[in-house]
Parts: sequence; C-alpha cells; structure tokens
Amino acid sequence: MGNGTGFISTLPASTIQLRLTYFYKGVTMKKLTKLLLPGIIACTLIACGDKSKNSEPASTASAASTQETTLNVWAMGEEAKSLDTLVAGFEQQNPTIHVKVQSIPWGMVHQKLLTALSGDSTPDVSMMGTSFMAEFVKLNAFEDLTPYLAKDSSVKLSDFIPSTLLTTQFDGKTYGFPWYADTRIMFYRKDLMNQAGFKEFPKTWDEMFKLAEAEKKNGVKAPITLIKNDTNTPTEMLVTLWQNQTNIVDDNGKSMVATPAFKQAVSYYTSYFKNGLAPMDLGGDVAPLFVNGKLGMFVGGPWMISLVNKAGGKDFADKWGVAVMPTEKTNTSFLGGANFVMFKNSKNKADAYKLMEYLASAPAQKQFYDLTSNLPTVQNAWTGIESNPTVAVFKRQLNNVNIPYNIPQGPRLYKVFGDTVEQIIYGKVTIDAGIAELDKQVTQIMQK
Repeated sequence: MGNGTGFISTLPASTIQLRLTYFYKGVTMKKLTKLLLPGIIACTLIACGDKSKNSEPASTASAASTQETTLNVWAMGEEAKSLDTLVAGFEQQNPTIHVKVQSIPWGMVHQKLLTALSGDSTPDVSMMGTSFMAEFVKLNAFEDLTPYLAKDSSVKLSDFIPSTLLTTQFDGKTYGFPWYADTRIMFYRKDLMNQAGFKEFPKTWDEMFKLAEAEKKNGVKAPITLIKNDTNTPTEMLVTLWQNQTNIVDDNGKSMVATPAFKQAVSYYTSYFKNGLAPMDLGGDVAPLFVNGKLGMFVGGPWMISLVNKAGGKDFADKWGVAVMPTEKTNTSFLGGANFVMFKNSKNKADAYKLMEYLASAPAQKQFYDLTSNLPTVQNAWTGIESNPTVAVFKRQLNNVNIPYNIPQGPRLYKVFGDTVEQIIYGKVTIDAGIAELDKQVTQIMQK
C-alpha cells in the first residue's frame, strides 16, 4: 500500500486504484444505506438480483442486433448538447440503432441516478462523473466491460492515456471507458513575468511565490488568484496538498491533518492571501482581468484557452503562456473529466457496447475535442491536437495527476477542509488552531 498520497509519479496505478475501493471494504449495506438514499440498497438488490436473461456478456460490435433499437443515453452539462452531434455519425453507420440523448443538469444527476437505479429505470448508457464511479460500482449498477474487452473489441485499454483509467477500474474489472479528461495547469502573462525579472515560468513553489511578490511590487493588482473555498471539491487546495505528498486521510482512513507536511501545504497556500498576492475578491471574471494586466497568473482548465483567446484577440496571443504545475515534492495536478458506462439493467447491451466503442474511437474523440475543447482520453486522438503548444502542456500534465477521494465520506471531508482553510485565510483562526480542530473533525467523519 502507498503512502496515502496517491501520486502517479510515486505510486503504481494498482495502488491508486486500491485507494478508490479501500474505503468500501467492510462497509455493510446497513452503513452504506445511511450514507446514500434510504432504501436504495434493498431496492437495487431487488431490481438487479435476477438478471439471468442478461447475465451473459453481450457480443461486441460485429454481432449487434439487426433489429431496430433505441438506446437511451444520459449526459450532463454542455457535453450533452455536443453528444447529439457526435452520435449522428454513429447512427449513419448503424441505421438500425437510434440514440436518444437526455440532458441532465449536473446538480440533479446524482439523485436522479439513485432514483432510476432503485426503480429499474436506468438508461442503457450514461456519461458518468468520475467522482460517482466507486459509489455506483458498489451498488452493482454498471455492466462489467471486462468480458467485452476480452472478445474481438475495437477498444483496447492500452489505447487510453493510463491516468484516465484510474476511475474506471475496480478490483481488476473495467466498468467504463474514459470519455474526456480534465486537469489544471498554470496560465500566466509572459510580459508581466519578464518585467518582474523572470525569463521563464517558475518550476517550484518558492520561485512562483517570488514571482508573485515581484509582480506585486511592479503594480500588478492580483499577481495570482486562488479559491478561498469551494462548495464541492476545493481543487486548488487539494493540489497543494498533493504537491507536498500529503492528503486529508491516508489509505487506511487515518487523518493526515496533524502531519508537518499538511501544515506546510496549508501555510504555503494561505500565505498568498496573507501577503496580498491573491485577492480576497478578484472583482471580475478571470479572462478579462488577465487580458487587461490586472491578473498575472491563475490555475485553469482547458476551457480557459478559448475564453482567453476570445477576451484578448489575435494581438494578445504572444503575451500569455501556460505551464505545468509548480513542484514542491512533486508537481501533481487534479484529474477530472467523465466516463461512459453501460448500466447492468440495459436490455440492449450489444448495441450499447457498440456505441461505447464508437465514442472511444480516435475520430470520435477528435470530433468531440473540436466541438467542446475537452481533452481526449485516447492517445491516438491527440495526433494533430498535440501540435498546439498550449494544449500539449495539458497532455504533459496528465502524466502526473491525482484524483479526489471516491468514498462516501469524501464530500464531508472536503467541506470541513475547505471551511477550515477559508477561516485561516480570513484570520478567524490561527493555522495551528484550525488544523487541530480539523484533525478532530476528520477523525470523527472517518469513524462514522
């Protein structure tokens, strides 16, 4: 077992995958029911317990049904709009298969999935947020794709960027295909950096802090912007922990909050606010402030490329750049994105898998990137895309990423962690007092 930090750079993928499933070991149905929708486990067992007519793995694309089939597919956010365009090509290639895409708001999807599972009304295929995977695997919701892959499938796991498989595999089985990846890198103003005396973007924590200080002296209103808290996952705070090879709890569920590495990471993060380098209130949207020179650098995802280009225009192209995350002990960043899964209740498994094969193909992933700027998970889909030097940095960062906890206690851990860091930022508690109280809260959460 690893050291509790879960870094790709220091841990094998098997160890990181173990972290996704460890916390479910020994979790009884009674305990899980308290954490999820009341009665969901019992309903799921009733709904999924006897699937003899669907228990055999469906054949792959070559043997899909020749009869008319309608596949029900759920997707979320802006990706749902683009999926309609994407599946049009699939329907042209497979005229007997019709794909009905239903858009589900992200804020509603978790409850809707639980309700559909208990009522045996799940779709055939669904886009699935990576943070939901372990929970629904435990609920026996997804079809195990391992037998399909063992047959004459057009999809091979080796096709994917290795890190993107981390949220699809549990106990040696594959329950989904990565659809798109999301990670975070640094966006910075080249001209402001040069004026501050730096020829290239800093590679370490200390160097980046010195750059922020130098830009502040030069009159940059906000050398950097960082989140003070987040209602879901405090990504930038977590990344700082990971870069110092620490976390909120270790692989055994024991609090790591009282460790020196944890305190050092929190101290570094909050020091940007205490020294006036990261504003309490940015006072506007990131892209326009970045373009007008009031913001020197920020942590951003791939969607920020188009926003910066739109705000700055062609004349701004040479004034900004991107870089992988800075290093303390490692330069680990966040891995997000979405997978595609097949639900075990599907009555159209052969055709459902055929659709999943199509979505996992390099041409379909390239088309999806063109539609949305979401990063491909299939390695061959990067041909041509990677020639864009800005996008290529995201590909490099995907070689060193970590994933948020995929455990029932995860949301509560992140809330108390984010709240504590926010209190430290505002000076409501000292760092020592805040960490001491957080350690107690984390221990209590993990004991429930």
